[in-house]
Amino acid sequence: MLSRIKDFLYRHRRKFITTGVVIGGSVFLLKWLQYKLRELHERQAKEIGEKLKRMQHYESTDRTCNQTILGLAPALSEKIFQTLSTDDILAKLRTNPENKLELWDQLRIIAFTRLITLVYGASMLAVTLRVQINILGGYLYKAATETGSGEQPNQHSISLEVQTAYLSLIQHFMRDGIGSLIEVIRKTVSVVMQRYSLKQQLTLADTETLLWSIEMALNDDKANPIGNIASFTLPNPDATLASTNSVFNNMFQETLDVLETVESTQVGLANVTIGFSKVMDKLAESYIAPDKNGTLKNSKSNLNVESLTNINGIKISLAKLIPIVNELVGKTHPTNALSTIGNSFVPAVPDEVDLMSVMIGHLLHSEKLRTLGANVYETFCH
Repeated sequence: MLSRIKDFLYRHRRKFITTGVVIGGSVFLLKWLQYKLRELHERQAKEIGEKLKRMQHYESTDRTCNQTILGLAPALSEKIFQTLSTDDILAKLRTNPENKLELWDQLRIIAFTRLITLVYGASMLAVTLRVQINILGGYLYKAATETGSGEQPNQHSISLEVQTAYLSLIQHFMRDGIGSLIEVIRKTVSVVMQRYSLKQQLTLADTETLLWSIEMALNDDKANPIGNIASFTLPNPDATLASTNSVFNNMFQETLDVLETVESTQVGLANVTIGFSKVMDKLAESYIAPDKNGTLKNSKSNLNVESLTNINGIKISLAKLIPIVNELVGKTHPTNALSTIGNSFVPAVPDEVDLMSVMIGHLLHSEKLRTLGANVYETFCH
């Protein structure tokens, strides 16, 4: 019996070996496939987890950016308001002085300079802070990721001192940069306004053309504020990069590089366009038919179908438009313009708020500005 079994095994040994190899190979292949599949699932789960973590961190960074812009906008508006104050001129005009034409000329230059500076200042503040805070957010996420994986986060480690110094760079704009911006805009406004007399009658379209002419003149200027945004919003690189901290130097240089890109310039110009559209919306409220006493109505409550239909035919003299422009740039009331929408700290835009709050509210909803921030963050978090 035993010999028969041995003979059977011997005769079919190749079949048994082949079968064993096939079964063993199949088992091994199955185990290997299971291992690879498990490895793939773990990698996918890790990637999804990292993506969610990065998304949450970006959303937090985005909220911080919005809050920072909202926090600094009133101070910027106040700085512009104080630097370009018209109180003294208005007080002198009330006394009906002999040089009232000279005072009116000064008033129109200051009023329009203040308005244009507010538009450009809001745009430049929003772009610079969006770039800065998202670069910092990218660095912080990179450092946290390296620390969590056990790597040495030497080149991306950022101390609180460096973070504070980096974010404080924007204070240059709030102190000195805005003064430089005002001088550039004042010069351009003075040149453009020479074409207009105080008695000249302007339709709403004429007023829009006036603002557009100033914008085009600024774009053609060598000191174009949007094209040279970093020279206004950030301090001198030669002095700033003297810091011995390599991380700070890298971040500052990268901020300069990003602000000089075509994308940043296009976003800045788009912001200016948004700002001027809000200005025209406000001015349009004054371009309605005067009441029986000849006084121009400037309240939205007075707008009606007839006034909107005939608005393009209504004319206002430049002398009457100047006080309207002057009053358009008032002091800020930020608490009236803030609200929480979903998980994002974004301002609502009520009808009756100051111009700066209106512009900032719309800028923070700008898809181009948010895309710029997201692209910057994505670039520096890897």
